[in-house]
Amino acid sequence: MTINVQKGLILIKVMVVAIPSYAAALLTEKVTIVVPTIAMFMLIANSIESGLLSNRNRLDDDGAIDDEGDGGDFDPGEDAGGA
Repeated sequence: MTINVQKGLILIKVMVVAIPSYAAALLTEKVTIVVPTIAMFMLIANSIESGLLSNRNRLDDDGAIDDEGDGGDFDPGEDAGGA
């Protein structure tokens, strides 16, 4: 993805948050309205993405679990205490 596309997406995200937030601030002059407006539109702005770019977390296809830990040496019949 080119730099211009990234800048365009950032500009769109900023405008999605800024326009409703400033409009709510100017019209109501109440923080109790402005803060939820900012939070709501930040969620909406985070969902905006290019068709070629996805910023969501995804799992790997292989799904392999790393079993290199030291977890199989304990025998429940042994005395685990140190007394």
